Amino acid sequence: MMSQLQAEVDRNYDWFQRNLGVLRIEHDGEYAVLRDQTVLGFFGSPGEAFRSALAKFPDRIFSIQQVIDEPLDLGFLSLAID
Repeated sequence: MMSQLQAEVDRNYDWFQRNLGVLRIEHDGEYAVLRDQTVLGFFGSPGEAFRSALAKFPDRIFSIQQVIDEPLDLGFLSLAID
């Protein structure tokens, strides 16, 4: 069974990919915090995005995506947040 976090990440990623062209116009290279298929803020680094998201969502149900044509791989961090 898919976890709530994984389901949220999948929905956000799908939405993000469909809207990437528009987002890149003003936020290319920035890091977006997403929840419920909505961008809640853009940040200059993944650390800033993560800290801001944790402050708003202690349940850790959110995703972070860099506004570029390639998916963001946070390495160990992406596996550790569950």
